[in-house]
Amino acid sequence: MKFKIIFSLLVSIAGFFSFAQQVITGKVVDAEQGEGLIGAHVYLLNNWRKGATTNIDGVFTLAIEQVDENDTLVVSYVGFKEQLVPLSDGITIRLEPLQLEGETVVVTAKPLIAEEFKYMEIQKIEIYTNPAAKADPLLAVNSLPSSTTADESANISLRGSSPIETNVFLNNVPIYDGIRYSQLNGIGTFSIFNTAIIQDVTVFPGNPPLEFGNATSGIISMQTDEAIVQGNTNSLILSLANIGFSREQVINENQSLKLFTNWQPSGPIKQLNERALEDIESFTSNDLGLYWYGSTEKMKWKILSYSVTEGYQFNFEHPTYTGIFDQEKQRSFLISNIERPVGSGAISLNKGLSYSKGDYAYSNVAFSLVKKDLFLGLNYHFSSERYSLKTGISYDLRNSNVNGNFHEYYFALGENHPTVDLNESATVRTLEGYGYFKFYFSDKLAFGTGLRKNLPFEEDESYLSSQANLSFSEDEWTITAGAGVYNKLGLFENTGEPFETQNFQKSIDIKRDKDGLETALSLFDKKGEINGEEYTARGLEIYTNYRFSQKLGMSGSITLLDASSESESDYTYDLSYFIRANASYMPGRLWTIEAILVAREGSSYSPISSAVYRDNLNAFEPVYSNTSLRLPHYANIGLSVSKIFAVSEDLNLIAFASLNNVVDRPNIRGFSYNFDYSERNRNLFSRRTGYLGVVINF
Repeated sequence: MKFKIIFSLLVSIAGFFSFAQQVITGKVVDAEQGEGLIGAHVYLLNNWRKGATTNIDGVFTLAIEQVDENDTLVVSYVGFKEQLVPLSDGITIRLEPLQLEGETVVVTAKPLIAEEFKYMEIQKIEIYTNPAAKADPLLAVNSLPSSTTADESANISLRGSSPIETNVFLNNVPIYDGIRYSQLNGIGTFSIFNTAIIQDVTVFPGNPPLEFGNATSGIISMQTDEAIVQGNTNSLILSLANIGFSREQVINENQSLKLFTNWQPSGPIKQLNERALEDIESFTSNDLGLYWYGSTEKMKWKILSYSVTEGYQFNFEHPTYTGIFDQEKQRSFLISNIERPVGSGAISLNKGLSYSKGDYAYSNVAFSLVKKDLFLGLNYHFSSERYSLKTGISYDLRNSNVNGNFHEYYFALGENHPTVDLNESATVRTLEGYGYFKFYFSDKLAFGTGLRKNLPFEEDESYLSSQANLSFSEDEWTITAGAGVYNKLGLFENTGEPFETQNFQKSIDIKRDKDGLETALSLFDKKGEINGEEYTARGLEIYTNYRFSQKLGMSGSITLLDASSESESDYTYDLSYFIRANASYMPGRLWTIEAILVAREGSSYSPISSAVYRDNLNAFEPVYSNTSLRLPHYANIGLSVSKIFAVSEDLNLIAFASLNNVVDRPNIRGFSYNFDYSERNRNLFSRRTGYLGVVINF
């Protein structure tokens, strides 16, 4: 009944906000060749959330309101000069290619052949301006309707699936172990990705395109910057928990080098938020990155080298031990991408090499977890007026080693309790070949299908992944349907143990942008298994977005979810609803105030009914009830304020402040118990936390 009430309410709200709207069309073409440019981005200068992408003929359709009539269009396309043009109907925009020493920059195929079937694309500016994102690209994904992450973590769950089924790609290379301050339970506060080099984030919450390998339920594809800057730029970040600097140096007219570094101390933010962060003893992080990229008429390349060291100490509470959990971690990875045009297509080589080592200690145990990953991918992408083909082969090698001592009993973690020594290694190798074909029946209708087959090693089983997608777009409507079977082999990031998953799913996404109101409805149905243990997740997502004026805008979404697992009575993602809402207000020039709301059903758990004393251990073993209860409902309201100060032509400042959990609601994460389990205390999610800082660009 409550689902019907909420659904009816959202429909009523959508009807209430229906106002008159004008639809304009235009075309983006290559100024030299006169040909339409597919995939060019067109959006309003004063309302960047309102935009469109050109179709196969370079044509775009954009719905505007009366308040937008005097706005300006921003038009961008990789390899061409960005243009700002007055807003008008029937306009043809001619983009000039960037010139490099008298030669034209090569314009190759789009990185993603399945881009039409994406759910949403997040631009860099959206990451910075979304208070829920905290300038982190993965946390920005967490604010989407399709996110079902239930632990305030950067470990993304999409549409009721475990985070291990969601693959993160950076420049088409899979990135594992990408979470900062990750604990043994897999929860990590931030990602390790620096938004300064991120161009955009494309999200496929279901039916992951088979041009990506080894993924079963969701793809997050991040692409780094490609446009060469006109002059050297610097950026300095000063905030409570981060001091960072980046510099982009122009090497010549066709290549650029970016250097960035950050230091994260815990002292200032702990002093301001002593109560909220009382369980954190200290944290620190140091990272350094180098990014070199460029393009010529014959080749385009990107090379990224990044390393980070971090330390994290927090108060660990257990019936048999209370003390400091100390962890340190070092990570580094090297990613290279080379693309070269071949005839009417392009061939690309993607390589990734990463290493991480984590050291953990508490009570009387100490152990380390070392992981090494190697990825090689060779692809060929061909495009014509009516169809595209992408094919290739990839090799993914993952190795882990855990070495140290562990407590023998989960309920006996004291300094005098017995431990066992462990030194184990695991290796997962995946060699796959794939082919993906997309056909345009017209400028409105596109069909994509693909197969991905592993080439098994002696100890592996053979499997075949397959999918089909259909996308229809006309005026204000976009409808995308997909279905597929997917397979993945991998390692659990927090233990290094191997796993295998298979997932069958189908989904349909319907979007409409009319009369000043953007609405979306998604239906999905998944049946999967992880190491042979089955789970199901089905539900619907409803999203609405309306901008009342250039100053005020609001959006809201609700996800209704039905998820269960045959092996877990308290399945983490068995949450019937997620609600997200956002309101933004610009009271004056270059001022922005945003408020967010996140609410969901409380997680289910099995209560402890009694405890049995183990005389040989001097510890109590808990006995769990067969019944399942739920924690109280979760709700969090956040508020942020930002202001841009244009000091001079070459100097600007962005000041920001935010307050998380404004009402200081005690959202319960779980419980901790005393020695004999006769009493329990609440463990809480984030309490009210303040944050502020400034970004100086010069």
